[in-house]
Amino acid sequence: MLSRIKKLFILCFFSLILISGLFSQTALAKDPLIIYTALQEDEAELYVDQFTLQTGIETKVIRKSTGVLLNILQRKPSFRPEIDILLGGPAEAYFLAAKNKIFATYHTTTSRDIPDQYKSEVDNWWGIYLGALAISVNKDLLLEQGLKTPRSWTDLSKAEYQGLITIPNPVSSGTGYTFLSTIMQLAETNNNSSLLEAIDNNVKDYTRSGAMASKLTGLGYSTIGISFAQDIQKLKASGYPVALILPEEGTGYEIGGMAIIKTTHKLQKAEKFIDFMLEKGQKLYAEYNLYRTPTNINAPVPPRALQLQDIKLIDYNLEWSALNQQRLLKEWQANINSQEGLIADE
Repeated sequence: MLSRIKKLFILCFFSLILISGLFSQTALAKDPLIIYTALQEDEAELYVDQFTLQTGIETKVIRKSTGVLLNILQRKPSFRPEIDILLGGPAEAYFLAAKNKIFATYHTTTSRDIPDQYKSEVDNWWGIYLGALAISVNKDLLLEQGLKTPRSWTDLSKAEYQGLITIPNPVSSGTGYTFLSTIMQLAETNNNSSLLEAIDNNVKDYTRSGAMASKLTGLGYSTIGISFAQDIQKLKASGYPVALILPEEGTGYEIGGMAIIKTTHKLQKAEKFIDFMLEKGQKLYAEYNLYRTPTNINAPVPPRALQLQDIKLIDYNLEWSALNQQRLLKEWQANINSQEGLIADE
Protein backbone atom coordinates (compact mmCIF):
# COMPACT_ATOMS: atom_id res chain seq x y z
CA MET A 1 0.00 0.00 0.00
CA LEU A 2 2.81 2.35 0.98
CA SER A 3 4.61 1.58 -2.29
CA ARG A 4 1.47 2.50 -4.27
CA ILE A 5 1.17 5.83 -2.45
CA LYS A 6 4.84 6.53 -3.10
CA LYS A 7 4.46 5.80 -6.81
CA LEU A 8 1.36 7.99 -6.98
CA PHE A 9 3.25 10.82 -5.23
CA ILE A 10 6.16 10.56 -7.67
CA LEU A 11 3.76 10.52 -10.64
CA CYS A 12 1.94 13.64 -9.37
CA PHE A 13 5.26 15.38 -8.68
CA PHE A 14 6.58 14.87 -12.22
CA SER A 15 3.18 15.78 -13.69
CA LEU A 16 3.32 19.10 -11.86
CA ILE A 17 6.84 19.71 -13.18
CA LEU A 18 5.66 18.95 -16.74
CA ILE A 19 2.59 21.20 -16.43
CA SER A 20 4.72 23.96 -14.91
CA GLY A 21 7.22 23.68 -17.76
CA LEU A 22 4.52 23.81 -20.40
CA PHE A 23 2.96 26.82 -18.68
CA SER A 24 6.31 28.58 -18.56
CA GLN A 25 6.92 27.93 -22.27
CA THR A 26 3.45 29.21 -23.16
CA ALA A 27 3.92 32.31 -21.03
CA LEU A 28 7.32 32.92 -22.62
CA ALA A 29 5.87 32.55 -26.11
CA LYS A 30 3.22 35.13 -25.28
CA ASP A 31 5.66 37.51 -23.58
CA PRO A 32 5.64 40.18 -26.30
CA LEU A 33 8.65 42.08 -27.53
CA ILE A 34 8.13 45.68 -26.33
CA ILE A 35 9.06 48.10 -29.12
CA TYR A 36 9.15 51.84 -28.50
CA THR A 37 9.13 53.74 -31.77
CA ALA A 38 9.33 57.26 -33.17
CA LEU A 39 7.70 56.08 -36.40
CA GLN A 40 4.04 56.69 -37.08
CA GLU A 41 1.93 53.84 -35.67
CA ASP A 42 0.66 52.54 -39.00
CA GLU A 43 4.16 52.20 -40.41
CA ALA A 44 5.61 50.59 -37.29
CA GLU A 45 2.72 48.12 -37.18
CA LEU A 46 3.42 47.11 -40.77
CA TYR A 47 6.96 46.04 -39.88
CA VAL A 48 6.09 44.24 -36.64
CA ASP A 49 3.12 42.45 -38.21
CA GLN A 50 5.39 41.05 -40.91
CA PHE A 51 7.97 40.14 -38.26
CA THR A 52 5.36 38.27 -36.23
CA LEU A 53 4.06 36.55 -39.35
CA GLN A 54 7.53 35.24 -40.17
CA THR A 55 8.76 34.39 -36.66
CA GLY A 56 5.65 33.84 -34.54
CA ILE A 57 7.05 36.30 -31.98
CA GLU A 58 4.39 38.62 -30.59
CA THR A 59 5.10 42.33 -30.21
CA LYS A 60 3.70 45.41 -28.54
CA VAL A 61 4.35 48.81 -30.14
CA ILE A 62 4.34 52.10 -28.22
CA ARG A 63 4.78 55.36 -30.14
CA LYS A 64 6.58 58.39 -28.69
CA SER A 65 8.40 61.36 -30.21
CA THR A 66 12.19 61.00 -30.35
CA GLY A 67 12.85 63.58 -27.64
CA VAL A 68 10.45 61.82 -25.27
CA LEU A 69 12.08 58.47 -26.02
CA LEU A 70 15.53 59.84 -25.25
CA ASN A 71 14.30 61.24 -21.92
CA ILE A 72 12.79 57.85 -21.02
CA LEU A 73 16.03 56.04 -21.86
CA GLN A 74 18.05 58.44 -19.71
CA ARG A 75 16.16 57.36 -16.59
CA LYS A 76 17.63 54.74 -14.28
CA PRO A 77 16.53 51.24 -15.36
CA SER A 78 14.37 50.82 -12.24
CA PHE A 79 12.40 53.96 -13.17
CA ARG A 80 12.13 53.07 -16.85
CA PRO A 81 9.18 51.21 -18.40
CA GLU A 82 9.91 47.84 -19.96
CA ILE A 83 11.54 48.41 -23.35
CA ASP A 84 13.23 45.78 -25.52
CA ILE A 85 13.73 47.60 -28.83
CA LEU A 86 14.07 51.23 -29.88
CA LEU A 87 12.91 51.71 -33.47
CA GLY A 88 13.19 54.81 -35.67
CA GLY A 89 14.17 58.41 -35.09
CA PRO A 90 17.36 60.27 -36.03
CA ALA A 91 20.77 58.85 -35.14
CA GLU A 92 21.68 61.65 -32.71
CA ALA A 93 19.49 59.95 -30.10
CA TYR A 94 21.22 56.63 -30.75
CA PHE A 95 24.68 58.17 -30.58
CA LEU A 96 23.91 59.69 -27.16
CA ALA A 97 22.15 56.62 -25.75
CA ALA A 98 25.02 54.39 -26.90
CA LYS A 99 27.49 56.76 -25.26
CA ASN A 100 25.55 56.29 -22.02
CA LYS A 101 25.76 52.48 -22.42
CA ILE A 102 22.00 51.99 -22.74
CA PHE A 103 22.15 49.61 -25.70
CA ALA A 104 23.14 45.95 -25.93
CA THR A 105 25.88 44.85 -28.31
CA TYR A 106 24.94 42.37 -31.00
CA HIS A 107 27.51 41.14 -33.51
CA THR A 108 25.36 40.00 -36.41
CA THR A 109 26.31 39.08 -39.96
CA THR A 110 23.05 40.62 -41.20
CA SER A 111 24.63 44.08 -40.80
CA ARG A 112 27.26 43.32 -43.45
CA ASP A 113 25.22 45.07 -46.16
CA ILE A 114 24.83 48.28 -44.12
CA PRO A 115 27.59 50.83 -44.95
CA ASP A 116 29.81 51.73 -42.01
CA GLN A 117 28.67 55.37 -41.92
CA TYR A 118 25.13 54.21 -41.19
CA LYS A 119 25.81 52.07 -38.11
CA SER A 120 27.75 51.94 -34.87
CA GLU A 121 31.37 50.83 -34.99
CA VAL A 122 30.76 48.51 -32.02
CA ASP A 123 27.44 46.99 -33.14
CA ASN A 124 25.10 48.60 -30.63
CA TRP A 125 22.86 50.51 -33.05
CA TRP A 126 22.11 50.34 -36.77
CA GLY A 127 20.68 52.74 -39.32
CA ILE A 128 17.73 51.28 -41.23
CA TYR A 129 16.61 54.20 -43.41
CA LEU A 130 17.74 57.62 -44.67
CA GLY A 131 15.72 60.78 -45.07
CA ALA A 132 16.36 64.38 -46.11
CA LEU A 133 14.87 67.38 -44.33
CA ALA A 134 12.60 69.41 -46.59
CA ILE A 135 10.11 72.28 -46.82
CA SER A 136 6.45 71.65 -47.57
CA VAL A 137 4.19 74.36 -48.98
CA ASN A 138 0.44 74.54 -49.41
CA LYS A 139 0.11 75.47 -53.08
CA ASP A 140 -3.47 76.70 -52.73
CA LEU A 141 -2.66 79.03 -49.84
CA LEU A 142 0.41 80.45 -51.56
CA LEU A 143 -1.78 81.31 -54.54
CA GLU A 144 -4.48 82.88 -52.37
CA GLN A 145 -1.92 84.91 -50.44
CA GLY A 146 -0.08 86.01 -53.59
CA LEU A 147 3.22 84.65 -52.30
CA LYS A 148 6.15 83.08 -54.08
CA THR A 149 7.27 79.59 -53.15
CA PRO A 150 10.21 79.69 -50.71
CA ARG A 151 13.22 78.02 -52.25
CA SER A 152 15.76 78.17 -49.44
CA TRP A 153 16.15 78.22 -45.67
CA THR A 154 17.03 81.90 -45.96
CA ASP A 155 13.73 82.55 -47.75
CA LEU A 156 11.89 81.37 -44.63
CA SER A 157 13.24 84.40 -42.77
CA LYS A 158 11.53 86.88 -45.12
CA ALA A 159 8.88 89.10 -43.55
CA GLU A 160 6.25 88.07 -46.12
CA TYR A 161 6.00 84.64 -44.45
CA GLN A 162 5.33 85.99 -40.95
CA GLY A 163 2.96 83.76 -39.01
CA LEU A 164 2.73 81.20 -41.81
CA ILE A 165 5.20 78.47 -40.78
CA THR A 166 4.87 75.34 -38.63
CA ILE A 167 8.07 73.63 -37.43
CA PRO A 168 8.55 70.58 -35.19
CA ASN A 169 9.73 71.42 -31.69
CA PRO A 170 13.37 70.27 -31.39
CA VAL A 171 12.90 69.36 -27.71
CA SER A 172 10.27 66.72 -28.43
CA SER A 173 10.89 65.89 -32.09
CA GLY A 174 13.88 64.32 -33.80
CA THR A 175 12.81 66.06 -37.00
CA GLY A 176 12.76 69.35 -35.12
CA TYR A 177 16.23 68.80 -33.76
CA THR A 178 17.52 67.91 -37.22
CA PHE A 179 16.09 71.25 -38.38
CA LEU A 180 17.74 73.10 -35.49
CA SER A 181 21.09 71.41 -36.07
CA THR A 182 20.87 71.99 -39.82
CA ILE A 183 20.20 75.71 -39.41
CA MET A 184 22.96 76.11 -36.80
CA GLN A 185 25.52 74.26 -38.95
CA LEU A 186 24.44 76.23 -42.01
CA ALA A 187 24.56 79.52 -40.10
CA GLU A 188 28.08 78.76 -38.90
CA THR A 189 29.20 77.97 -42.43
CA ASN A 190 27.66 81.17 -43.82
CA ASN A 191 28.45 83.32 -40.78
CA ASN A 192 24.74 84.07 -40.30
CA SER A 193 24.04 83.58 -36.59
CA SER A 194 20.67 85.39 -36.77
CA LEU A 195 19.06 82.98 -39.27
CA LEU A 196 17.32 80.85 -36.63
CA GLU A 197 15.80 83.85 -34.85
CA ALA A 198 14.73 85.36 -38.17
CA ILE A 199 12.91 82.14 -39.12
CA ASP A 200 11.36 81.94 -35.64
CA ASN A 201 9.80 85.38 -36.19
CA ASN A 202 7.70 83.78 -38.93
CA VAL A 203 6.65 80.66 -37.00
CA LYS A 204 2.97 80.26 -36.26
CA ASP A 205 3.37 77.18 -34.06
CA TYR A 206 5.77 74.45 -33.04
CA THR A 207 4.45 70.88 -33.14
CA ARG A 208 5.39 67.91 -30.98
CA SER A 209 6.07 65.59 -33.92
CA GLY A 210 7.83 66.01 -37.24
CA ALA A 211 5.10 64.75 -39.54
CA MET A 212 2.46 66.96 -37.90
CA ALA A 213 4.21 70.19 -38.96
CA SER A 214 3.60 69.45 -42.64
CA LYS A 215 0.24 67.81 -42.05
CA LEU A 216 -0.97 71.13 -40.66
CA THR A 217 0.30 72.73 -43.85
CA GLY A 218 -1.68 70.24 -45.89
CA LEU A 219 -4.77 70.95 -43.79
CA GLY A 220 -4.44 74.69 -44.40
CA TYR A 221 -3.54 75.65 -40.83
CA SER A 222 -0.15 76.89 -42.03
CA THR A 223 1.22 77.79 -45.43
CA ILE A 224 4.68 76.31 -44.91
CA GLY A 225 5.89 73.33 -42.87
CA ILE A 226 9.16 71.58 -42.10
CA SER A 227 9.33 67.75 -42.11
CA PHE A 228 11.38 64.93 -43.52
CA ALA A 229 10.83 64.42 -47.23
CA GLN A 230 9.19 61.01 -46.85
CA ASP A 231 6.48 62.48 -44.60
CA ILE A 232 5.74 65.22 -47.13
CA GLN A 233 5.65 62.70 -49.97
CA LYS A 234 3.19 60.58 -48.01
CA LEU A 235 0.91 63.60 -47.49
CA LYS A 236 1.10 64.49 -51.16
CA ALA A 237 0.21 60.94 -52.18
CA SER A 238 -2.76 61.06 -49.79
CA GLY A 239 -4.21 64.03 -51.65
CA TYR A 240 -3.07 66.96 -49.55
CA PRO A 241 -2.28 70.10 -51.64
CA VAL A 242 1.40 70.18 -50.70
CA ALA A 243 4.58 70.53 -52.72
CA LEU A 244 8.01 69.40 -51.57
CA ILE A 245 10.89 71.89 -51.70
CA LEU A 246 14.55 70.97 -51.21
CA PRO A 247 16.38 74.10 -49.98
CA GLU A 248 18.87 75.59 -52.42
CA GLU A 249 21.66 75.95 -49.83
CA GLY A 250 21.49 72.25 -49.11
CA THR A 251 19.76 70.40 -46.32
CA GLY A 252 20.40 68.13 -43.37
CA TYR A 253 19.32 64.52 -43.17
CA GLU A 254 18.60 61.70 -40.76
CA ILE A 255 19.88 58.19 -40.35
CA GLY A 256 16.88 56.43 -38.84
CA GLY A 257 18.16 54.08 -36.18
CA MET A 258 17.34 50.90 -34.28
CA ALA A 259 18.83 49.30 -31.16
CA ILE A 260 18.34 46.67 -28.43
CA ILE A 261 17.91 48.00 -24.89
CA LYS A 262 20.57 46.43 -22.65
CA THR A 263 18.12 45.62 -19.83
CA THR A 264 15.91 43.40 -22.00
CA HIS A 265 15.19 39.87 -20.74
CA LYS A 266 14.12 38.85 -24.27
CA LEU A 267 17.50 39.12 -25.94
CA GLN A 268 17.02 36.28 -28.45
CA LYS A 269 13.69 37.70 -29.62
CA ALA A 270 15.21 41.19 -29.84
CA GLU A 271 18.13 39.91 -31.92
CA LYS A 272 15.71 38.24 -34.32
CA PHE A 273 13.92 41.57 -34.78
CA ILE A 274 17.23 43.31 -35.50
CA ASP A 275 18.08 40.70 -38.13
CA PHE A 276 14.62 41.06 -39.67
CA MET A 277 14.85 44.87 -40.00
CA LEU A 278 18.42 44.80 -41.32
CA GLU A 279 17.37 42.57 -44.21
CA LYS A 280 13.74 41.62 -44.91
CA GLY A 281 12.22 44.59 -43.13
CA GLN A 282 13.93 47.11 -45.39
CA LYS A 283 12.60 45.36 -48.47
CA LEU A 284 9.11 46.35 -47.31
CA TYR A 285 9.82 50.02 -48.13
CA ALA A 286 9.57 49.33 -51.86
CA GLU A 287 6.88 46.67 -51.51
CA TYR A 288 4.56 49.11 -49.74
CA ASN A 289 5.73 52.36 -51.43
CA LEU A 290 6.82 53.93 -48.14
CA TYR A 291 9.18 56.52 -49.69
CA ARG A 292 11.97 55.51 -47.32
CA THR A 293 15.50 54.98 -48.60
CA PRO A 294 16.96 51.77 -47.13
CA THR A 295 20.47 51.60 -45.73
CA ASN A 296 20.85 47.98 -46.86
CA ILE A 297 22.58 48.21 -50.23
CA ASN A 298 20.73 45.12 -51.47
CA ALA A 299 17.24 46.31 -50.55
CA PRO A 300 15.24 47.81 -53.45
CA VAL A 301 14.70 51.58 -53.28
CA PRO A 302 11.06 52.68 -53.64
CA PRO A 303 10.67 54.27 -57.12
CA ARG A 304 9.55 57.63 -55.72
CA ALA A 305 11.90 57.77 -52.73
CA LEU A 306 14.47 60.56 -52.67
CA GLN A 307 18.03 59.26 -52.47
CA LEU A 308 20.65 61.32 -50.65
CA GLN A 309 23.10 61.15 -53.57
CA ASP A 310 20.54 63.01 -55.68
CA ILE A 311 20.05 65.81 -53.13
CA LYS A 312 22.21 68.79 -52.31
CA LEU A 313 23.21 68.24 -48.67
CA ILE A 314 25.05 70.40 -46.22
CA ASP A 315 28.15 68.89 -44.63
CA TYR A 316 25.97 67.53 -41.84
CA ASN A 317 28.12 66.56 -38.85
CA LEU A 318 26.27 63.86 -36.92
CA GLU A 319 28.77 63.62 -34.06
CA TRP A 320 28.81 67.40 -33.55
CA SER A 321 25.02 67.44 -33.69
CA ALA A 322 24.72 64.74 -31.03
CA LEU A 323 27.38 66.08 -28.66
CA ASN A 324 25.99 69.62 -28.82
CA GLN A 325 22.33 68.64 -28.53
CA GLN A 326 21.83 69.58 -24.86
CA ARG A 327 23.54 72.93 -25.34
CA LEU A 328 21.58 73.80 -28.48
CA LEU A 329 18.27 72.80 -26.92
CA LYS A 330 18.92 74.87 -23.79
CA GLU A 331 19.81 77.87 -25.93
CA TRP A 332 16.74 77.32 -28.09
CA GLN A 333 14.44 77.19 -25.07
CA ALA A 334 16.06 80.24 -23.52
CA ASN A 335 16.15 82.41 -26.63
CA ILE A 336 13.57 81.08 -29.07
CA ASN A 337 10.69 79.17 -27.53
CA SER A 338 9.85 77.82 -24.08
CA GLN A 339 7.35 75.26 -25.46
CA GLU A 340 4.34 77.42 -24.59
CA GLY A 341 1.49 76.96 -27.06
CA LEU A 342 2.93 73.70 -28.38
CA ILE A 343 0.52 71.88 -30.67
CA ALA A 344 0.01 68.20 -29.84
CA ASP A 345 0.40 65.28 -32.24
CA GLU A 346 -3.25 64.24 -32.22
